[in-house]
Amino acid sequence: MVTGPLEGLRVLDLTRFVAGSYTTALLASFGADVIKLEVPPEGDPYRAQGTAKIGDESVLFLSLNSGKRSVALDFRKPEAADAREALLASSDFVVENSRPGSLAAHGLDWEGVHARHPSVVYGSISGYGEVGPDAARGGFDLILQAESGLMSVTGSERSGPVKVGAPVLDVGAGLSCAVGLLAAHAERVRTGIGTHVSSSLLEFALSGLGTLATAMFVTESVPGLLGTHSPTFAPYGGFRTKDGWIVLAGAGSEDLWRRCCTVLGVDELASDARFADNAARVRNRDELTDALETTLKRRPTAEWLARLGEAGVPAAEVRDLAQVFASDQVRALGAVQELQHPAAGTYLAVDPPVRTNGAIVSYPRPAPVLGADTRDVLVGVGLSAEDVDALVAQGVAVAA
Repeated sequence: MVTGPLEGLRVLDLTRFVAGSYTTALLASFGADVIKLEVPPEGDPYRAQGTAKIGDESVLFLSLNSGKRSVALDFRKPEAADAREALLASSDFVVENSRPGSLAAHGLDWEGVHARHPSVVYGSISGYGEVGPDAARGGFDLILQAESGLMSVTGSERSGPVKVGAPVLDVGAGLSCAVGLLAAHAERVRTGIGTHVSSSLLEFALSGLGTLATAMFVTESVPGLLGTHSPTFAPYGGFRTKDGWIVLAGAGSEDLWRRCCTVLGVDELASDARFADNAARVRNRDELTDALETTLKRRPTAEWLARLGEAGVPAAEVRDLAQVFASDQVRALGAVQELQHPAAGTYLAVDPPVRTNGAIVSYPRPAPVLGADTRDVLVGVGLSAEDVDALVAQGVAVAA
């Protein structure tokens, strides 16, 4: 049986929603035993959210929690104190995405956990970061897309600011936290001491906007809505064709720009003073876009892609998700995993974006039913079967 690099390590997962759940799913894909601690009777809010379901199971929850085990325990109750502490004592990582400070009352904040279990690596994900006037605010992907500046460069004058269609800040913050946790684990191997790792949606957004920000610091010019286009290169963005959209990257060099003009049959643009070099093309981007689209809209996407490809001009069709997942490249990558859920049956999940020795990293098991592992895990950390039965009878735990 193939084991992952984190085999033998346990993660106590206190997360909910997207960013935190994605972090711990990544750790599960690397072989860690991820124990998702859920408060009964509802558990993670995403169990009941989302429009797509398989039977009574939320696809939103399934997609973010594959590979984990579920312990349904109301850790806030005094009756759960012994079980909570036993779970902590058995864990190598704790990951949470609660509002900063909200777990302190239960001894599950960084300071409390570190004082009692100094070897634990502790991960926190928030909307705005651990410090500053906004640290205590909750943060959702949509809100941070607006407040981070991401939406200020996404969209056009016609559309206004546009949200990116996927929760990119949630996923990015989750990836960032996972990287930090792995680095902290490497440090613990040397020192025996755990550290506190934190990431936030705002900090990930700022890093993604880094090239734009550096240019702004130098030029003191604030970038605005660019649609699909680049603030640095032109032509470098999306253009309409006769039957759809393509993206065209014809600005890597002046030679590439001239080849692009030749393929499109607009050699006169290469000698137009408005487009004399890349800087001029960026300044006159709207006029350039109109000129190129006038030609591109005369022929279908497939024909343009064939011509541009033959000339070595980078271009691509704007595909929908169905086209993407049906493509030969995605199939070759094996990027989609089939999992068998005990209640929902078969479902498909996108694998983590990582390979080891050429093999895709995948989830070891499907997302868990609420409380599916309560009994096994709690008995495994030292509680007796009678102790677990008592917690269930008191309404503090659920054992599926």
